[in-house]
Amino acid sequence: MNNTVTILCSGFGLGFYVPGLLLERKLTGLGLQAEIEVFETLMPERKKEQTDNSRRAYQQSFAVALTSQKIPSDIRSSLDPAAVEHLLQQWKQEERQHFIVLSGHWVHVMDQYRELAGVSVYADLLYIDADLSPSWKNLRKLNPAYAEGYHEVSMYDPGKQEIMCSIDAGSGEALPAAARNGRLVVHGGGWGIGTFREKFDALESAGYELDIAAYSIEEIGGPVRGRRYYMNDPQWRTWTKDDSGQYTFPPFAEVTGNRTERFPPCQSYGEGMYGVIRQASAVISKPGGGALIDSLASGTPLVLLDPFGPHEKINSDLWVGLGYGITYGEWAESGYDDDVLRKLANNLRAARGQYPDYAASYAEQLSTAGGRS
Repeated sequence: MNNTVTILCSGFGLGFYVPGLLLERKLTGLGLQAEIEVFETLMPERKKEQTDNSRRAYQQSFAVALTSQKIPSDIRSSLDPAAVEHLLQQWKQEERQHFIVLSGHWVHVMDQYRELAGVSVYADLLYIDADLSPSWKNLRKLNPAYAEGYHEVSMYDPGKQEIMCSIDAGSGEALPAAARNGRLVVHGGGWGIGTFREKFDALESAGYELDIAAYSIEEIGGPVRGRRYYMNDPQWRTWTKDDSGQYTFPPFAEVTGNRTERFPPCQSYGEGMYGVIRQASAVISKPGGGALIDSLASGTPLVLLDPFGPHEKINSDLWVGLGYGITYGEWAESGYDDDVLRKLANNLRAARGQYPDYAASYAEQLSTAGGRS
C-alpha cells in the first residue's frame, strides 16, 4: 500500500494553492510522505496564457471578475488529454491511494483515476470556504452527486457559526494586540482583485500607516509617509517548480518601484506576506478562504471589503459573527476605531488552539486506521 498523500491544488488563486503547501509541509513534519500536484500543469500553454489574461482583466475591473463567476463553464475543455493520461498512469503505477482535494476541478480527474486505479482510493474533498467556491459549484452543476465515494471535509459550518478545523500556517504564537506594530495590511488576495485600492486615502487620513500588496511595479506610487509596498515576484507562477523540482511559496520582497527589484525565494510561509500580516493590527481585504486561514493562524483581525461572489459573502458573515472581523463600512462608521481592532485581535488570540488542526487529525487517522474511508 502506498501511503503517500497527494495534495491536489489549483493555481487559479493562491487560496487554493498556499493551503496545499502548508498541508504538505505539516504532513511531512509529522512523518508522512506528501506531494503536491497543481491543476494547471494539466492545461496546454494557451490555456495557461488565458488564465494570466483573466488575472489582468480581473485586477483592472472587479465587475468583470464578479461577472466571470456567473458564466457556466466546464473545465474539462481546458485539459490536455495526454497530460492527464500521463498523470493517471503515474498514479496507477505508484498505487496512489490517499488524496486531499482543494479544488473541484480535480474531481473530474479523480473520477477517472478511481476507474483505473485497481486499488482503493481515499480522498478528502476539503472545502476552504464557508460555502462552495466556483470550482465546486461548476462541478455540482455538471454532476450533482460528485461527492459520492469521497469524504467531504468542511472547514466551517456557517449555519452553526462554527469553525470545524484549521490549517496551521506556522511561524509561532499569535502576537497580542499590544505587541503589534499598529500598521494595516491592505491586499486583494493572490490575484489582486477587489476594492482594496480605493481605501488607501481614507485609511491614511484616519492616521494609519499601510503595508500594501502590489501586483505590478506600475502600482507603486510616489513616497507617502509610512507607506510600504510588498510584492510577490510577478514572473512566478503556481504551476512552475523550482530548480529542485518542488512547488514553492511565491518569491517575495518589499519593493520601491525599481525595475530591477529582486525577489528572493521564501523557504517558509512566514518569509512572505504572512510574516507582515502577523505583525499588523488588521488586514483589509476581501473575505477569501486564504484570508480566513491567515487571520485565524496569525490572530490578525479582518476588516472585510466587498466579497468576490456569494461564497465570500458567507465567509464575511461568519468572521463577523465569530467576532474575528468587521465589515469595512461598520468600521468606518466607528471612526476607524483602533479599540475595535484590539477587541477582535483579543478574540482571535483567546481562540488560539481551540480548533482541530486538519493536517494533524488527518495524519493521526492515516496512521491508526491505515487509511481513510
